[in-house]
Amino acid sequence: MPASNYRYRLEVSQEPIRARMCGFGDKDRRPIDPPPVVRLFVSFPDGTPESESSIDHTMMTVHAALWSEDRREERSLAINPSTIPGQATGPTSSIMSLNPPFCIKTLVGSCASSAYLLRDHTDQRGIYFIFQDLSVRIEGSYTLKFSFTDLRGLISPTYEKVRGCVAAEVYSAPFRVYSAKKFPGMTESTALSKAFASQGIKLTIRKDFRYQRINNDDPLDQMNEHNTITTTSTPSNINKSDDPDNPDNLDNPDDDDEELDDLSHEEIKRER
Repeated sequence: MPASNYRYRLEVSQEPIRARMCGFGDKDRRPIDPPPVVRLFVSFPDGTPESESSIDHTMMTVHAALWSEDRREERSLAINPSTIPGQATGPTSSIMSLNPPFCIKTLVGSCASSAYLLRDHTDQRGIYFIFQDLSVRIEGSYTLKFSFTDLRGLISPTYEKVRGCVAAEVYSAPFRVYSAKKFPGMTESTALSKAFASQGIKLTIRKDFRYQRINNDDPLDQMNEHNTITTTSTPSNINKSDDPDNPDNLDNPDDDDEELDDLSHEEIKRER
């Protein structure tokens, strides 16, 4: 069946939770965690689902864009602060920049993903789009907008210009981007990420992690609390005699008195 006769629907299978801002440089980029994953559902015009194995997904793509938390404004661009002229402290003509400030992308990395036919952690097959290389330059609360396009509809045998069409869209849940000092750390890798990594998808898999809540009153932190676990460990190679918390190693004032008494007795014997 031609791609134009299908009905498409997107669903976010793995929501972004948090990220560490990467600033306006490109050397220290930290990806959004966990990596957002979008699933595509295809059906016939009457609503009957189409089998994933029967769909040619080789030219399907999903594009990610950064939007405000309330989904009202796109936040994909920001003014690079290094291009903004500073306040004048001398003759204006000597310090004024001749070049106007320019914008830079706020969402950095691979903003488009091809389709993958994969099995999830429950062994269910599906068509997925994975965004493991997305970073945000500025801290704040955002959401991601995902737009699906089947590029087969852009190919014309007569080489005529064909306009692309977004066949489906979906927004992610809100997520928080922290500054370097406030970033609570990466989360543990999800079962879905581990399942995809075992099938050859390049994903960073973490077995353990540390989490520290920033603010108990923060609704985003409370919403994400169920996605995190606090893990602590105590080194097992500390000897009991070296452990400062061992009560046997605490200084006892009675012991000091006994040592003083012994010294006093020795001095008395010497005088005699």
